[in-house]
Amino acid sequence: MFKKIALVAAMAASASFATYTFFPVGDANKGEATIGPSYYWHDDWSMMQINANVKYNVIQNLELSLQGLGYQLWNEDEHCDDNGAKCPDSDGLLAMTIGARYQFMPMLIAALDIKVPLSSEDAVGGKYDPLGFYGAIQYTQELVSNLYIGSELGLTFDLEDEDLSHGLVLTLQAELDYSIASIGLTPWIGFAFNYKLTDDEYSGVGKWEDHSGDNGFTIWLGAQYDINTMFGVKANFVINTGDSMGAFGGDNKAKGVNGALVIRF
Repeated sequence: MFKKIALVAAMAASASFATYTFFPVGDANKGEATIGPSYYWHDDWSMMQINANVKYNVIQNLELSLQGLGYQLWNEDEHCDDNGAKCPDSDGLLAMTIGARYQFMPMLIAALDIKVPLSSEDAVGGKYDPLGFYGAIQYTQELVSNLYIGSELGLTFDLEDEDLSHGLVLTLQAELDYSIASIGLTPWIGFAFNYKLTDDEYSGVGKWEDHSGDNGFTIWLGAQYDINTMFGVKANFVINTGDSMGAFGGDNKAKGVNGALVIRF
């Protein structure tokens, strides 16, 4: 079970970019939904999920969202049964995140995400599924015509679960988007840097505390194509490097591909 948790923790720290977006909150009574696959791999390990997200601007400058609603198809090493051992089930429902963003100044946004522990035991490899919080301040601006920057400084805090407490994680991330309105195409490039501020602590059998100072770096390239005012499609390619940021150490060199159908309402 611990090996499975380590893989999940590694991906959670490096592949989930927390808030729904880094860019300005839209007009009141407008919303957006996305649904699509995510595939990550490293050496003999791979993971496949289907994820859905939705946001809605309830009033001017206030956005509420549900993120990470989905199903994990697998999360395993392809050689897990080479020695005759039965591969564990790794499919199941994933936890969701409830998010809110408030644009209190033209270039500044406050954000809060709450990860609700609803994942199935098969999907996370055991009962470990903590309630988690992520708070952030975002800075967004149009640098030159049609070139936008969105950035974020945030802090992750998970409550203790199954005798395990994750340390605080500081996150700095940013993205550049260039809008080519004439053809409905927006390419982007972004990065995220995660730094473990405090130790993970395990208070069960063989209790320990460790891993402060671990860090991970992620870059991504992607694009969105707007078919019309209601529908669009988007995809990105993700590269991770550095420590896993997980409770059981290791490194994280996973790559990933994400795609989604975008529906505006």
